[in-house]
Amino acid sequence: MALSANWLDWLVLGIYFVGVFAFGLYMSRREGAATDFFLAGRRLPWYAIALSLFATNISSGSLVGMTGQGYTIGMGAGTLQWHAIFTLILLAFVYLPYYQRCSVTTIPEFLELRYGLSTRTLFALAVILFDMIVTLPYVFYSAGLVIEVIFGVPMEWPIVAIALLVAVYTAWGGLTAVVWTDSLQAIFMLAGGVIATLFGLQAIGGLDALMAQAADKMHVVFPADHPDYPFPASMFGGYLLVSVYYWCHGQFIVQRALGARAEWDARMGTILTCYIKLFLPFITVLPGVIAFVLFPDLSRPDKALPMLVAAVVPAGLSGVIIAALLAAFMSSASSIANSWATVLVNDVYHRLIDREATAQRLILVGRIATVFLLTAAVIRTPGLRENQSIMQFFQTGLAYISTPVIVIFAMGIFWRRATAAASLAAIVASPLICYFAQHMRQLTGFGPSQPSIVYWSPIAVAMTILLMMAVSRFTEPKPAAALKGLMWSGKDTLAFSVQLFQRRPIEGAEPAAIPSSRPGIWTDYRLATIVVLILLAAIMWFVR
Repeated sequence: MALSANWLDWLVLGIYFVGVFAFGLYMSRREGAATDFFLAGRRLPWYAIALSLFATNISSGSLVGMTGQGYTIGMGAGTLQWHAIFTLILLAFVYLPYYQRCSVTTIPEFLELRYGLSTRTLFALAVILFDMIVTLPYVFYSAGLVIEVIFGVPMEWPIVAIALLVAVYTAWGGLTAVVWTDSLQAIFMLAGGVIATLFGLQAIGGLDALMAQAADKMHVVFPADHPDYPFPASMFGGYLLVSVYYWCHGQFIVQRALGARAEWDARMGTILTCYIKLFLPFITVLPGVIAFVLFPDLSRPDKALPMLVAAVVPAGLSGVIIAALLAAFMSSASSIANSWATVLVNDVYHRLIDREATAQRLILVGRIATVFLLTAAVIRTPGLRENQSIMQFFQTGLAYISTPVIVIFAMGIFWRRATAAASLAAIVASPLICYFAQHMRQLTGFGPSQPSIVYWSPIAVAMTILLMMAVSRFTEPKPAAALKGLMWSGKDTLAFSVQLFQRRPIEGAEPAAIPSSRPGIWTDYRLATIVVLILLAAIMWFVR
């Protein structure tokens, strides 16, 4: 069933497209220095960081997919959103302080400081290839699938049209345009989810009626042998490990925090995102449960969201939901394209090819790289039709690239003995390690009975840790003086002081002074973290 939009929905959609495009161009007007293009001039406030993190994370395929998972499995699928809270806290309290204080532009740049140029380059090339072959084509394909399901039209031409729109404001405005358009699109996405949930609940008679008719789908604690969401593995197994890479080491996620105007803005914006993730399953997964009550015999769960919208949401508001789906696609695509260009320009072109490049040259190369990636992804997208499960394809790819990355970062800041040779060994050997862990049962007769990353990804990570420890024992580590400021310290990352509010240096401007007033308790992200963990525990207990 295709979602039929009337003239009012098309009007809302047209206003949305024009508004986003104009807003993106307007916010890019200050672009001039390289830091403007790649790090938004280090001017981003905490609320823009939080909204952009949320918008970047949620693609249109994710919205439709989560609703479909809610239809088939229920609220248990929400654990994929809730476990991200732990990794966001990990980012805020473990990794982000060091990224910020080292003033890096890219995540690979931090690896050069810790291990050396070879590790930085190898990781940068791996990210460039992965995002070009897997990440952005996945976003395009999932969005195209949504367009086919909702509108009943082939995906190719709509993808080309939206990619062109994204290319214009992303290539022209850089991260400034991306983050501020993300913030606007995040509002549409949240509004769309709330509208679908409220009208759905009204259609079935409220929350009590939902509990009476779909009580089995309102739980998150599934048996340990559940094929998709075994608890507690669904919260703390392979999905969590992939999430660590995604949130803590993914350039297109962390880049927003690197562009923060102060360390406090970066860390508070990250923690605020936890509150959005806390709320998210109730406007993405819950509509799927509602659709199950209204349409219990759907042949394709991915039709749950368009069916629900078509059945219960009035004209005009349907346009908001359609805009939310397209916003999810555009925000993910623009964020990935900008971060990809940032890595290519700073870690390959500027570091290895042209060390004397001017800011204008770097921006030009970044714009060309942005357009190139979007074009390559559009061309690559139709080939993904051959995959039986696009989500499994993406998750498997994430597990392969995340395994060495989370190990070399964690050992790099927690273990002084970790060496550059060990980091290179981990990156080079990880594809074989992951393949062995994934197919361990077939190869050895032992290991997990199911090939899900929930089970094999922790095994691969453990094997990579052992490899790094072994290589490090037989190779020379960096001297202690070279590691100053790179090793984790609870005193540095858990302290809360007025210095955290000092604005980051901006090209061509005088250094900002440290604020004179003492920060209030309401600005303490440590307290905000404790509150969100208490709320998460309460929600998990209630829907257990």
